[in-house]
Amino acid sequence: MNYRIAFFTADWNYELVESTLHGLKQYVDEHENVQLCVFDCFGKDVENDNSRSEYAIFNLADLSQFDGALIQGNQVVLNAAREEIARRVREAGIPAVSVDCPIEGCALIGIDNQKAQREIADHVIRVHGARRLVYLTGIMDNGCVEAQQRLDGFLDACRSNGVDSGNVTVIPCTWRTSDGNRVAEEWIREGKPLPDAFICANDDMALGILETLERNGVRIPKEVIVTGFDNLTSAELSSPRLSTVKRDNEALNYAAMEMLMGLITGKETRDHVIFGHGIVCSESCGCREKTTPEYVRNKYFHQTRFLKNFYIMQDQMAQEMFEAANLPELMRIVEKNERIFGCDGVYLCVNDYYFDNYEKKNWQHDSESFGSEMILATRGNSGYQLDGKNQYARFSTLELLPRELMRRERFWVFYPLHYNTYSIGYLVMQGISEAAKLNLHESIFSFLEIAIENVRKKCLLRNLNEVLDDLYVRDPLTGLFNRFGLKRFGENLFNVFCREEKGVQVLFIDMDDMKDINDQFSHESGDAALCAAARILQNACGPRDFIMRYGGDEFLVIASGAETELRQRILADVDAFSETVPYRLRMSIGVAAAGLGNEKTLEECMQAADAQMYEIKNRHKAAEGKRPR
Repeated sequence: MNYRIAFFTADWNYELVESTLHGLKQYVDEHENVQLCVFDCFGKDVENDNSRSEYAIFNLADLSQFDGALIQGNQVVLNAAREEIARRVREAGIPAVSVDCPIEGCALIGIDNQKAQREIADHVIRVHGARRLVYLTGIMDNGCVEAQQRLDGFLDACRSNGVDSGNVTVIPCTWRTSDGNRVAEEWIREGKPLPDAFICANDDMALGILETLERNGVRIPKEVIVTGFDNLTSAELSSPRLSTVKRDNEALNYAAMEMLMGLITGKETRDHVIFGHGIVCSESCGCREKTTPEYVRNKYFHQTRFLKNFYIMQDQMAQEMFEAANLPELMRIVEKNERIFGCDGVYLCVNDYYFDNYEKKNWQHDSESFGSEMILATRGNSGYQLDGKNQYARFSTLELLPRELMRRERFWVFYPLHYNTYSIGYLVMQGISEAAKLNLHESIFSFLEIAIENVRKKCLLRNLNEVLDDLYVRDPLTGLFNRFGLKRFGENLFNVFCREEKGVQVLFIDMDDMKDINDQFSHESGDAALCAAARILQNACGPRDFIMRYGGDEFLVIASGAETELRQRILADVDAFSETVPYRLRMSIGVAAAGLGNEKTLEECMQAADAQMYEIKNRHKAAEGKRPR
C-alpha cells in the first residue's frame, strides 16, 4: 500500500454516509495501492458534552501518518469540528478534499446546491402553478454554505418567476424530521390556510411534513405540494412518492477519492469540481413518476428480514451482556456476537487507563481523550494471534490497530465508544456495517456503551460490598478478625483442623500490663502495642490459621496441632519486640487441644485455654509481687 487516506464524517444522515462509504469502498477495492481509514461518529450540530465526546474520534488520526484527507464537510455539521480538522490538515501539510462544504485549505467537490434547489422550485411554480410557498431551511449558522445555497436557489426561482415576496414564507429549521412535524402541526393547530407548496431543504423535513399533514387528513398533492432534497430511500418508499433532488452519492465520493489522489500524485490541479444532479418529479408534486411496486416489495422484503434477524441477535446479546460479571467476560460476549454488526470483522479497542482501572475507581467526567496505549480486547474472526499466553494485545494508539492486523485490510471504519464524557476507547469495523443502512449501528454502540458501564458499576459495587463485608468481620484497630469473623470463619476452620491427623490447638492470649502502658506512655502507645501484638501473631502463625482480637487486650488463635512450637515462637517474637520500645510487652498464653480421640468443641477448648491463660497470668503477677487476678 503506497497511499494512506483519512476520511472524516458524521452520521448526521446515516443513509448519505452509508452510500458514501460504498463509493469509497469501491475505489479502494479497485486500487490496491490505497488504504482508507474512516473516522465516523454520531455527533450532531449542538456543541455539548456528548457531541464533543463523539467528535473526539477525529483526534485519533495523526494526520502526519497519512498522505491525504477527505472530509464529508456537509455531514460534519459542527463548525468547530470542521475548523479543527482544517487546522490539522494545514499543520500536516497534506492535500485534502471536502465534499459539498468549502473548508479552508481543502479542494471542493459537490453538486451545485443553488442550481438544484432552483430547478425543483421552478418546476413546482411553472408546471404546477404554485404561488404561495413555504420554505424550510437547513442550519444556516454552522459555517457550511449548503443550507444558504439551497435557500438562495429557492429565492432565485421565486424572483425569476415573479412570485410576490408577500406570498413567500421562509422558516429556519435544522434538517431534522421533527422540524417538518413541528411546522405542519403548528400550521394545522393555528388553522392557517395551506400554502400551495412546502418546499424543504432536505428529504427528512419533507417526510415530517408529509407524515403530519396526512395524519390530519390533508391530501397530498391535491391540497398542498411537498418537495424534498437528497432522494433518500425513505423518499422513494414514501406514499405519495416524494418529489426531490437526486444525486449519485456513491459516484460523487468515488470522484472525490479520484480528485484527492490526483492532488497527491500531482495529476490534479483543480480546486473545485461540480458534480451532476437530477430532479425527481413524482407524486408529491402531482407528477406521474413513481417508484415501481417491484422496487417497493424488494426493499420491504429485505428490510423486514434484516430487522427480524437483527432483533433476534440483539435480544440474545443483551441477555448475555447484562449477565457479564466483568469487562473481560463482556469482551468475549461482544466477540461471540460480532455478526450483529454486519461487517467482515469487529475489533474493540479500550483505553489503557480504562482497561487497567475500570473496576477500581470512579471516573472523572472530563476524560474525553484516548490513552497513549490501547488494548485490543476483541479480535473477531481475524485469526489474529497474540504472543505468548496474553489474552489481549497492547499497542500504541498512534498505530490505530496492531501493525500486523492493520496491514491485512485496506478499508477500516473507526467509531468512538464513550459513556457520558469519558472515553472508553473505539470500535473498528472491517468493511461497511449492514446495520448502518437502517441506522441500527448507532443503537448497537449505545447499547454496548451502557453494557460496559453497567459491568464497571457492577464491579465497583461488588468491590465495595467486599470492603463492607470485610469491615463487618474485622477489628478496625488491628485488622484481625472479630467475633463475627469467629462465627463465619473460625468455627469452620476449627472443624477442618479437628479432622486432620494432628488435630487443632486453640490459643487464648492476654497482653500483660496494658494498664501500665496506657498510664505511663498514653493511650496512643497502648493502641500501638495492640497493633504490634497483632503483627507478631500474624508473623508467627501459619497462613491457614485464624487470628482474632477477642476483645480489649485479648486475642484468640485457632491453629493446626502440627504447629508444636507456636506458643514458644510467639513469646520469642514478643521478647524481641520489647527490646525496640520503651515499654515492656508481655503475653500470657493458654493452649487447649482437640482432634481425633479428643472430641472437644471449640467452646470447650476456648474455656480450657482461657483458664490456663489466667493461671499463667497470675503466676506472672505473683512473681512481680502484684496482686493475682
